[in-house]
This record gives sequence, structure tokens and C-alpha cells, in this order.
Amino acid sequence: MWLDRESEVDLLAYSPFAELITNIASNERLNPLTIGLLGSWGVGKSTLLKLVDENIKQIDPTHEKIVCISLNSWMFEGYDDAKSAIMESLLRALLDNQPSFEKLKEEVKNLIKRIDLIRLGSTAIKHGVPLVMSYINPAVATITAAQYLTGDKRKELIEDLKKVWKEKKSDDNTTVENIRLFRKEFEGLIKKSEINNLVVMIDDLDRCTPDRVIETLEAVKLFLSVPRTTFIIAIDTQVIKYSVEKKYPKISEDTIRFSDNYIEKIIQLPINIPELSETDIKNYLLLLICELFFKASTKDDDKKIKVENQLSVLLNKVKEKSVFINGIKIDLDFIKNCFDKYDKELFRDDSVEEFENIFKIISGTSEVISSTLKGNPRQAKRFLNTFLIRKNLAEIYYKADKSFDYSILAKLMALEYIDDRLFKELYKWTITKNKAQVDISELKILTDIACNNKDFPEEYRKWSDKKIIKWLKSDPVDVYKKDLSKYFYLTRESLDINVSISDSLSKSELEIFNKIVQGKRATAFSKLIKELKDNSAIKYTKVLDAMIEKFQDEITVLDKIQYVYINYPDYRVEIKDCIKRIKPIDITPVSVISLNAMYRVNPSEFEDVIQIFREKGISEDVLMIICKHEGNDSSTVTTTKG
Repeated sequence: MWLDRESEVDLLAYSPFAELITNIASNERLNPLTIGLLGSWGVGKSTLLKLVDENIKQIDPTHEKIVCISLNSWMFEGYDDAKSAIMESLLRALLDNQPSFEKLKEEVKNLIKRIDLIRLGSTAIKHGVPLVMSYINPAVATITAAQYLTGDKRKELIEDLKKVWKEKKSDDNTTVENIRLFRKEFEGLIKKSEINNLVVMIDDLDRCTPDRVIETLEAVKLFLSVPRTTFIIAIDTQVIKYSVEKKYPKISEDTIRFSDNYIEKIIQLPINIPELSETDIKNYLLLLICELFFKASTKDDDKKIKVENQLSVLLNKVKEKSVFINGIKIDLDFIKNCFDKYDKELFRDDSVEEFENIFKIISGTSEVISSTLKGNPRQAKRFLNTFLIRKNLAEIYYKADKSFDYSILAKLMALEYIDDRLFKELYKWTITKNKAQVDISELKILTDIACNNKDFPEEYRKWSDKKIIKWLKSDPVDVYKKDLSKYFYLTRESLDINVSISDSLSKSELEIFNKIVQGKRATAFSKLIKELKDNSAIKYTKVLDAMIEKFQDEITVLDKIQYVYINYPDYRVEIKDCIKRIKPIDITPVSVISLNAMYRVNPSEFEDVIQIFREKGISEDVLMIICKHEGNDSSTVTTTKG
């Protein structure tokens, strides 16, 4: 299994980025400097910071000239004042086993006291004391605040002051002056230490609330960015922009670039970490399997045994052959050729056969799943973790079943990741299959269409996406011949088909869904439906699925469903199936107008609905109105009577 944290080894070929950042951070000519390590969630920023840390340790193992401190922003989330928290955390880290600051402990402790006075001002403001009170002598502020407040409020403030003002002594410095002095004294501390550079790496900032993000960035800019310091801040650009806009709302169109300008002021050198390509993700998945099985380095001094880290041997070959740079696809032959002797001695527990089986399964699945993982290493780890959990469960549940095929388990998982809606549809086909049926007929038809490059008929248009076609063609191709129920049993946590689709909508998706179904003006909700597919901030298919789910229970939303039918051909078969279940008593003049709009899209395509309506006894007069379109005689229904 793989934990959701930074990796100890470079499986992502990030060493060039790490080398670049290390060279910049260790160059005393370039500081003070703030580097932004920018990348989306899960792209590997934490791993890259770990590599930079290791590089710096190799440059200066004694920490006498380059001191590297790692801070986790998530740890400051519970503090009232994140600015003070990050400053104090940095100073306390300098007190902890940093040789260059061993003789400067008193100066560091005095700076921590200075932070207490700065925090005092924030505490007073928090409790509603006028801002001017935070500018006066702290001792006087305590007395004045006690006079200004009464009862529980005064007691609460005094208790807070006790926490932050540890020494009761007079100090003529105001809060503003304390801030100025802190920066000056911090700069003097760094100079006295005689280090060339203090490198501070700040991670997990994009896990914090917008207020914490802004406070941390401003603490770096206002208090800590002094000569001989380099800050490396790992964060998602979109999180910074959102935090800035939340903290400083846009007041006019002229301020639209404010968030960009803010980032430029704080971060002097942005370094963007790109998402991995599909080939990179395939290789990463396979290297994770290698990491799981290959022996790590061990040493037993008593037995004089030393085992080489076989994964390092492999990664050196990957680097030597520029696999990631040249877009080379790793396969089993590549792995075997990386070693002088490929045998069970390379593997933990001599598990060469199991390694090869899992490697082949993931190699086949990676061809299908790589585009869905969106170049994200964290998603890749989670996919493999889920597969291994289900594999282990299968070994418990079906240990006596020699026919259980883990490649089928992996293939079904791939479909689940690509499109969970189609995954659930395949599940329904599986459980509703007639016992006399040898195959899952719908899946067999789809596989034949995909493998022979045929056109998808209307009822299967949802399965015509390129990713799905690739999935249908992937091994094992003939899964339609198998009993898939036992495989679906292992995925039952993903098959909660009784839960309402609308309950799974994100906040943005739910807001749009409600605007549509509650809309009164056709021009407004029809426009919303038409533009759904152009909204990159949501998964529009979830909104459409929720609408159809609602239509199954409430015919009153037919006036909205007609626009789904008109604008989204993939949904027409599903919508027609719902319409066919409408009771004659529920047909109203309003619903007839909507049905007519759908009929006019393609009259021949709608004929099966008309035929069902006729069989249900809906009058010819009503059918005539439904089937009316430009150019046809209203006295004639275009369909054949049953």
C-alpha cells in the first residue's frame, strides 16, 4: 500500500526540478527570495520539497552554512493568529538542533517574546477593544482594557492576555513598533548566525482556510523575508486566487487582475509543476508496483549482510535512459534488462511470480485509466490502493475459486473511474440478466461495435466516448462471457444506486440544478441547460442525471427535460424510456407542448414513443397535436396506427 504523503524516492522524475530549486535556494546572491512551487492538488509538490531538502543536506550536512526548515501550514489552522504562529514555529525550529543558532538562543527567545507582544494587539482587537489600545504600552493596555470591558468579556480578555503576555513588564513599544523591531531583530539574528542562507519550506498551504492562506503569505512578506532567507511555498495557484478574492472581494471590473497582482507581489519566482502526461502516469503506476515488490537496502552488521536497494538500481536506469523525457513506455522486458541478473533475489519474499502477474494486470489497465487520472500522482496511488484492497478481499472471499480473474477486477475498476454512471449501468445489466442467458447481451453488442469500429446505435450512444471504446477493447475483451456478480460484490461500496443522484451533487452543481428545476421562465432555464456542457467548473452529466432522476418521479419537470432532449442526444433514449412510463391521466396541455418540441427534433426517432402512447389509449386528437410540425397537415398523424 502507498500512504498519502511525500515519497522518499523519486518515482516522478522530479530530480531536475529539485536540482534547479536547490541551486537557486543555495545561491546567496539571489536572496531574499520567495519561490512559489505551484501545482494542482496531488501533483507531487510535497515529494519535490522532500527532494530539495535531501539535496540541501548533501550540500551542507553540518547545517552550518545552509539551514533548511520545513513548516506545515496545516499545523497553524487552529491558531487565532496564523502570522504569529508561523513566526514562532520557525524560531522554535531554529532552537531545535541547529548548530548555527546554538550560541544565539537568548536572541531567539527574545524574538519569541516580541511575537507575544505582537499577538497581544491581535488579541485585544479580537475581543472588540478599540484598535488604538493595541498601540499603547501593553501594561497600560491591560488596565485600560479591564476598564473598557465588563463582566465575562473582561474575564475572557484577561485570561487570553495571560496566555500571550508571559512576562509582566513595561514596554514603551507600540504594536506597529514591535512589528518593525521584530523584522530588524530577525534580520540581525540571521546575520549573527553567519549562515549563507536560511531556507524555509512551507507545505500544505492549500489545505488551509482562505484567511490562513493570506495570513501565512503576508507573514512571509512582512515579517520574515530578510537578507539571507529563501522561502519555498508549495501551493495551488487557484487556491491563492480564491483566498485573495475571498479576503478582498472584487469591487469593479478594473480589479479583475487583483489576485494575479497579489501573487506577483508575494511570490517573486513562480515555478510551475506540470501535470504528468498519459505515458508518465502509466510509467508511474508501474514504478509504484516495482516499489511495492523490490527489496530495499538493508544491513545486518552481525551477519555481515548488505542488500542493495534494487529500486534505486531500477530508477537509476530509468534516469540513465531518460524514460520520462523521451516518453518511453516501461514494460516487463525493460524491467528485466535493468538488472544483470533478474531472479527472485531482487524481490521481497522471493515474490517474482506475483510481481509479474500484478505488473501485467496494471500495465494493461494503465492503458485505459491513465487519461482519467488527469496526470495526478495522488490519484494514481489511490487507484492502486483501491485495487489492492479489493484484491486482498477477493483472496479472502474467493480463495477456493480458482477461476477468479484479477484482470477482470482491474478492468471493472477502470470503468468505475472513467464513468461511474456506465459502471452502474453495467451492474444493472449483470444482475437483471436472465439465468438462461450465457452472455451479458448488451455488453457483448457494445464490445462487437467497438472492436469492429462500427457506429454506435442511438440507445448506446453514451458508450461511444473514446475512453469507453478503449475500455471495451482492453483485455480481457470477453468479460461479457463472465459472471461479473462476484466482482461487483467487491465494489459494492460504489454501487449505492438507491442514493439520490442530487445528494451527490457538489455545491455548484446543486445550485445550478435547483435554478433549473425551480425555474419559471423558459428563456432562463433553457439557457442554463444549453450551457451546462460549457461549464468547466462542474460535471454537467451529474446535473443531467439528477434532472432525469427527478423526471422519473415528477412529470412536472417535463418542460425542462425537453431542453435536455433537444441539446443532449446521448440522453434521448433514456428520456424516451421515462416518457413511455407516463400514465395517460398525467398528459396535460402543457406536457403535450413539451412532447411536441421533442417530436420535432426527429419525428422518426420519436415514433416508438407515439406507438406506446397509442397502445395506452391516448386519443388520436392528442397524438395529432404531439406530432404536429412545420409543413405537416394537422389532420394527419405521421405514425402508423397499431
